[in-house]
Amino acid sequence: IIHSDDVLFYGAIGIHPRPEPLIKLHTLVKKYYKSIAWSHASLAAIRYSEEKYGLITKLMEIVTGDGNQNILGVEVGIETGSVRLAKEIMPAKSAPYKVDEYPETVEQAFKIMHENKIVPAGTMIVGLPEETEDDVYKTIELVDNLRPYRSILVPMFFVPMGYFKNKDWFTRIKLTEAHIELYRKAFWHDIYWAEDIINHSYLKGPVYYPVRLTLKLFMRVAKKMMKKVEANLESYLRK
Repeated sequence: IIHSDDVLFYGAIGIHPRPEPLIKLHTLVKKYYKSIAWSHASLAAIRYSEEKYGLITKLMEIVTGDGNQNILGVEVGIETGSVRLAKEIMPAKSAPYKVDEYPETVEQAFKIMHENKIVPAGTMIVGLPEETEDDVYKTIELVDNLRPYRSILVPMFFVPMGYFKNKDWFTRIKLTEAHIELYRKAFWHDIYWAEDIINHSYLKGPVYYPVRLTLKLFMRVAKKMMKKVEANLESYLRK
């Protein structure tokens, strides 16, 4: 794993990635390792790198060029689909793009990754300070818009740390219908793409057949259980 809080900032000038250092880095790493991954990359940097230089395409040509891997995994932070909340808690996250474009930046970055066979695990934070129901529905809308793009989405409860260390923890008591809908949407998104990844991209070859079979069985059970949960929730919410 190429480890950094933002791999695309290696050799960057400020918040602007540069092709030369990144191409040299990936060429060097691929000399010694058959397959690689990125620990983390920012969505704005992914969008900027590809739109400005076609850099994501160039890097993936290096990564997959020797035939030893056909996908690359990376963790990306979505956090929210709400422009209002993005302005409130992370106004610089979409730079060099305007914060008002943040949902578009997320979608464009996911599109770029999908086209280049990068599989992101996109984390979202549920229960952020100052979050409203409308903010949650904006995130749900974003999840819907990300459905065409190969990815795993991971909603997580807010944990007070750093700047927010004096804020309250997000607990089950604060869980709303909107939060439940967000988790439901993320679950079906993940099942859809996990099945696609297992069938076409991940753990290829007969030696991994038992692992693939186990994962498929797990997802079959998870889908069955989720349908029961959905039915119970519908009954509960109608009361």
